Amino acid sequence: MSDEFLKVATQEINDELSSITKILDSCKNDIDVSKNSDKIEQHMHKIKGLAPMMGKENVGNLAKTLDSVLKKIVSGYRVDGFYEPLSISIKQMTIAMEKTHDLGEVQVQISDIASKIID
Repeated sequence: MSDEFLKVATQEINDELSSITKILDSCKNDIDVSKNSDKIEQHMHKIKGLAPMMGKENVGNLAKTLDSVLKKIVSGYRVDGFYEPLSISIKQMTIAMEKTHDLGEVQVQISDIASKIID
């Protein structure tokens, strides 16, 4: 993997995380997240695909779980208690893009939410 690819991919993921952060800054609760879930999911989908290709499996795995939950919300599922864990996840993923960072705790929290709604 070239240094140039890693540089471009890192910037792209950081841009996607920044876009999600801006959306979440306009949200106050689960209802607001539901209203914006399609936009958030589009950004998350890109992270889900790109992060593992650049060796950020932990970011990719969390993005995959978040993407699954967001797709369910887009399709009409109501997910209570998702706003705060989503916000925390984005902050944790941003840190993990800069340095080695354990996403295990937030992955468990999001996986628990996902297990209650995903077939």
